[in-house]
Amino acid sequence: MSEYGFQSFPEYKSVRTYAEESDMALESEVMLAHQKNGAGNRLIKQYMDNYMKQPKDFPSFLYMSQVLQADAMKTAIEAHRRNKPYCMGSLYWQMNDCWPVASWAGMDYYGRWKALQYYAKRSFRDVMLSFDGTGSHLDCYIVNDSLQPVQASLRLRLFDFSGSLLEERVYAVDAQPNISQLVLSLPQEELLSGREASAVVLEGELEGAGGLSDRELHYFAPFKAMALPQARIQTGVSVNANGETVLALESDRLAKQVWISSAEEGRFTDNFFDLIPGQTKRVIFRPADGTGRISADTFEVRSMADFIEQ
Repeated sequence: MSEYGFQSFPEYKSVRTYAEESDMALESEVMLAHQKNGAGNRLIKQYMDNYMKQPKDFPSFLYMSQVLQADAMKTAIEAHRRNKPYCMGSLYWQMNDCWPVASWAGMDYYGRWKALQYYAKRSFRDVMLSFDGTGSHLDCYIVNDSLQPVQASLRLRLFDFSGSLLEERVYAVDAQPNISQLVLSLPQEELLSGREASAVVLEGELEGAGGLSDRELHYFAPFKAMALPQARIQTGVSVNANGETVLALESDRLAKQVWISSAEEGRFTDNFFDLIPGQTKRVIFRPADGTGRISADTFEVRSMADFIEQ
């Protein structure tokens, strides 16, 4: 599969290099000039209306467009990989941009990673855990692109959005080399056991002899139907033994699509991820100029609840 894609806007900081505040509207002359698909802006808005909650303002629309793009591409990439060997490759459009623009790219003209770039990094892991919940059953796949068998335990934990553990199951799984394998299929109604589908999340962790191989979250309801709480995210900043800036993030409620932005140009080892209460996520920030320690004031951490109409 090649040259498939979905569009999003760059982040607000990049958009402001070509647009004034007065241009911050989907159909403004400037916004349309920086969109080379005649139907592009309309399609982004149409799909956002179908699947997402309404953004509270235009900068929030830019963020939500990236989440929409990333989720669309994750759906495609992982469907392709699960269908191995019927499908033996997935080459999406596109990697980057030749000017600041709304486009299919995973990083914008200035090299700033969109949500898609982080999602693609996860969805192309050599050993991937992938859920398919499009039917009455939740199908759990291991996609193994390595040439070694994978023997691991698959731990499934169901949480509510406050972080309470509702159920836990552990399965022994095996995946042969260079294959996509359905290792588990469970009725979704059984997993939910009468619980509200829009207020729970299932965490899957695949752990082999060498440690954690992959982690994947599954939601039983679309973005639009989720009862997202307003989360308080605590962020600690430290420096590791290599002199790198490390952010440790924790949340009191489910924080969906956590976006860490920085006043300094640079790149994070991960971004646009979900935080389950009681768990700590550590992310390394690597400044573009290669400098060392960065202060906590450099970073702003927000989640989807901060960008939607309440």
